[in-house]
Amino acid sequence: MKINLNSEQEKMKEYIQKLHNEAMDYFKGKSLDIPSNRMEEIIKKAGDLCHTLHMQLNPKPKHHKYLIENSGMQPEDPEFYYHIHTIEDLLKYLEDPHANDDPEDITLNERFKFKVYTRRWGHYDLYYITRNKDGWFISHLSHKGQGGKNAEPILSYILRHDSISYPQNLPSIMEDIWTRAEDEGLTKEQVQEMLNQVAEWVSIVEKSYPSNISR
Repeated sequence: MKINLNSEQEKMKEYIQKLHNEAMDYFKGKSLDIPSNRMEEIIKKAGDLCHTLHMQLNPKPKHHKYLIENSGMQPEDPEFYYHIHTIEDLLKYLEDPHANDDPEDITLNERFKFKVYTRRWGHYDLYYITRNKDGWFISHLSHKGQGGKNAEPILSYILRHDSISYPQNLPSIMEDIWTRAEDEGLTKEQVQEMLNQVAEWVSIVEKSYPSNISR
């Protein structure tokens, strides 16, 4: 179901689409003779028209949350549409008001397994990780606690307690998984597979620890 536009708004939409198509031809390599100043002109012109159209519509067009976060601006900001992706988002919204709906976060409060090898005991230990609104709740035997979206400080604390070596950028990977689960509406199986890969990565680091160096 398209958004109802008056004749003037429909003309703006058609011109925005024309400018968008010209820009995309350049990005896709179909038109190699567009000078950089023409690209700047296209984005500026299309962006201004998008802003004008956005401010006229009620309710206001909806955009993907990640685009708003990445731009650091709200869609009502005059410069928000000075980017090909935000222009594209508006065009999609005008064709379908649900086109930019963010996926539902379906793995909150789900519990996952995290199997890590420990040289101390010579086998894999099983950790349980629950993804919640605050981040990751981690438990292993008598140790448990709430971590942030990067699983800190609890994950590194438990790993160090078990003398397990782990990659330095483990927290950023855990935060990336948490954020992708929210932004992309990942299934429990998808999140579990990511955690499996991370746990095996930790295990590889642990297994690679020099055997002739005590710790």
